[in-house]
Amino acid sequence: MFQINAKTDYGLLIMLQLAKLPGEIMPLSPLAKHLRVSSPYLSQIANSLQKAGLIKSREGAGGGYYLARPAQQIKVSEILEALSGEMKVRCTHSRNKTCPHFQQCGLKSAWPLLLNDIKSSLAKRSLASLL
Repeated sequence: MFQINAKTDYGLLIMLQLAKLPGEIMPLSPLAKHLRVSSPYLSQIANSLQKAGLIKSREGAGGGYYLARPAQQIKVSEILEALSGEMKVRCTHSRNKTCPHFQQCGLKSAWPLLLNDIKSSLAKRSLASLL
């Protein structure tokens, strides 16, 4: 099943907010207050986005974050991978556990195909397209 964790969800919200303010520097504290999460938590997420080269920061008075490139050039797949890692099919059999249905599972060959379709779709969609 395809799931988005809270870190990825908040990371997408940060990226969308920055995309709404092209060329502006946004501090995270107002966004944290609006989302009712801690500023340190959003800063941790922003750090992951910064390490992936998706955003940049400026310190000091008037500091904050801004997009490293135009929103049209940032793919949704880049954001998800920066926050959640590479998307994979996680069959219980692959975790050294035996799934009682593995031998007759009708989905074990379908999931990799579906995952490729999802990855392809996310790689085609830009951050700007989510606005």
